[in-house]
Amino acid sequence: MERINLGLVGCGGMGTRHLYGLRTLAQTPFNRIDLRALCDINPENAKMAAAEAEKQLGVKPEVFTDLETMAAAMPELDAVDVVTDPAVHHEVACKALDLGLHVMVEKPMAITVRACRLMIQAADRNGRVLSVAENYRRDPSARLVHHVVSVGTIGTPYLGLFHAVSEGDRIFITPWRHLKNRGGPLVDMGVHYADLIRYQLGDIHEVYGDVRLVEPVRRKADTTWRPYEFYQRQYEEMASEVPADAEDSSVALFRMAGGATVSWVVGLGGYGACSTQLILGTEGCIEGYGTRGGRVRMRRGRGAFREQEEMLAQAEGFEQDAVSAHFFPGGLTAADPDVDWKLLAMEYCEFGEAIAEGRDVEVDGTEGMKDVAAVYAVFESALAGRAVRMAEVESGEIDAYQAEIDTALGII
Repeated sequence: MERINLGLVGCGGMGTRHLYGLRTLAQTPFNRIDLRALCDINPENAKMAAAEAEKQLGVKPEVFTDLETMAAAMPELDAVDVVTDPAVHHEVACKALDLGLHVMVEKPMAITVRACRLMIQAADRNGRVLSVAENYRRDPSARLVHHVVSVGTIGTPYLGLFHAVSEGDRIFITPWRHLKNRGGPLVDMGVHYADLIRYQLGDIHEVYGDVRLVEPVRRKADTTWRPYEFYQRQYEEMASEVPADAEDSSVALFRMAGGATVSWVVGLGGYGACSTQLILGTEGCIEGYGTRGGRVRMRRGRGAFREQEEMLAQAEGFEQDAVSAHFFPGGLTAADPDVDWKLLAMEYCEFGEAIAEGRDVEVDGTEGMKDVAAVYAVFESALAGRAVRMAEVESGEIDAYQAEIDTALGII
């Protein structure tokens, strides 16, 4: 089995999570990824991650603070995993691709649609794999919903609800997630939701939406539940209050290319909360689009709901791939404390196979861009005061909201 030498670029909280994903994959017969190097502009972050990598993988990677220096010092590298903050995804990924390296990049793929297109162009001109680490759709719950919808078990989908609103003014993981030029909470989480909607119901044709900022000041939580040392240190150093300029509340209607309509209500702030995920078809409905560690259920007609276990037993033709079956032999993840790491391991496994065997990846640059564009279509519609077609947003014909970000970050 051909081995793939990997460098991890970005050694913060998400970078640490990726180390656990690599460890999880290394414990299986499917692993062909060898972590050889770590890179972060903050040397302390890189050193901390190197110590964690040695603990988890038994090998201490080389540490660098510059991508080009890393590539020159380690010509054996085949690929990099980009886990920086989204504002520089395009810079790091394009540089790596032009250095001849394959790239896996965390979601959101890039800070704007224009930045996504730069990455796609760099992958194309260098003939390299560009994979976006979108993990929610890889959960068996999402795979099961996709199968059930595809074979027509609930008839033709005509309406979807995707409502996910959390109340409060707490800082969402890191202060930079509340800044427009770093993506904001709607983009950070919204790409997950957009990807699930598109995975289950196909491409979006048109969007009409509104966005607003509800919580202009974010406050530090009383405690942090995140276990990694990076997050613990970050929490200790975090200011008690931070300003927010990224919108945190959104509502939209998505008109899908296949004819369905989806009601989107996504927010992180304010004084109320709701959570509804529903796909209505002409012969039944499904509660849930699938998600990391989630559960779904279904009913046909007006009968009783079938829980996920019964859905699995009755879903004719549904099979998990070998890697998913290895990690989740029962097809359920809701009670699995390691689900996050296992889904990351599945992403790495696919990435390694794509490089070694010339396969396509499931969420490539185009798919990743469509998810980013879907969320920004809500922003662009709000600013334009009209419905916008996804073709207009994906092409850059409409980008007034994003133009401010592109200008501030020098994305041309």
